[in-house]
Amino acid sequence: MLAAEIFGSDVPGGVVVLLIAFAAVVWLALIRWTFTDARRRLRNPRLVRAATALAFVPLAGPVVYMILRPPEFLEDAYEREISIASSEKLIEVLAELQQTQREIHAGVKHLEQALHASRRRAAAQQAAQAGRAQAPPAGGRQ
Repeated sequence: MLAAEIFGSDVPGGVVVLLIAFAAVVWLALIRWTFTDARRRLRNPRLVRAATALAFVPLAGPVVYMILRPPEFLEDAYEREISIASSEKLIEVLAELQQTQREIHAGVKHLEQALHASRRRAAAQQAAQAGRAQAPPAGGRQ
């Protein structure tokens, strides 16, 4: 038996078969993990297939993939891009809002000045009319 030659005659054959089966299951699980992780991190289907093919090299393939894989998931990169774009748009809208606020403030200030000037003219006219009503007529009739 091959198992007896490799491990010596002390190890029963069933234990060796179980160890080989366990190693095979771990190897297949690493292949599956590499495939699913590559699909979440890589856009190009060819690269996903290449990473999966690399995983068929026992133990070394998944380790090489873990070293070379992109640092973030595609979903995270997409969310980051959306967040940056929305932040830039928000800054743009706030700048427009600030400019509009300045224009409205200038318009309100102009209207307030016009209103105060109108009130001053009205008060001056009332004072002039009151002054004419109280002043004696210029003909000397008393």
